[in-house]
Amino acid sequence: MKTRLAAVSLGLAIAATLFLLVWPVYTGSDGSRTIRTTLIQMNGPWIIVPVMMPVVVALLPVLFRKQAVRISAAVVIGAFSFIAMSIGLFYMPAAIMMLLAACVSDRAS
Repeated sequence: MKTRLAAVSLGLAIAATLFLLVWPVYTGSDGSRTIRTTLIQMNGPWIIVPVMMPVVVALLPVLFRKQAVRISAAVVIGAFSFIAMSIGLFYMPAAIMMLLAACVSDRAS
């Protein structure tokens, strides 16, 4: 059960990353028309590194099935969600799911 919840958290983190990289999340205007751009178009390719961080962190509990790894991942993804508020909110479902994976008792599995 814990591994499934951690895998769902990983899937949610991947979905949030893909959404942020390909969906136009910035909106601006050049005076006569509205311009929409993606994170990569606005910030350049370096933005892939911070956006992939929650995916890497969510992958660790799937690879290493230890309770301490799940708890650490829940804390790191949750902190990322609050610190990087603009894009972090997209990772909040992954953080909540990882928190659930960390809190489920052994009896449930």
